[in-house]
Amino acid sequence: MKRLHLVLIVPCVLLSLSVFAEQFPIKRQTQGEIDFVSCGVGVDDWKLRRFDYNLSLLFSMRRSGEYLSGVTVRITDSDGNTVLETLSDGPRLFAKLKPGSYLVTVEGNGQAMQKKATVGDNEMTSLSITWLTEKGD
Repeated sequence: MKRLHLVLIVPCVLLSLSVFAEQFPIKRQTQGEIDFVSCGVGVDDWKLRRFDYNLSLLFSMRRSGEYLSGVTVRITDSDGNTVLETLSDGPRLFAKLKPGSYLVTVEGNGQAMQKKATVGDNEMTSLSITWLTEKGD
């Protein structure tokens, strides 16, 4: 009887885990020499990604506190060369860059902003980019 329960329960548990995995797909991407991923704000995502990437970007709205996805991101190196240009799938973007200085240009909610980032080899540089007004304000 116990074997019958295991035979029925184990496949159900495995199936339910795959449903959760498909709800929040994480796509590792490469553009040129840059590896990056765009994802949600979950703590588990943060713990997993911080070991693989050295730049973390977080997009949000100041007034509502909501996170913002669909942000256009362009990262240029100190020589002005674009090393990454993408549209974020979620409010968090992680990238593995060579150590150096970069200009991060983002456009979302109808507004463009720029921030400078200095990226090291073994540490995470985090930028929180916050839009002050909602679209239409």
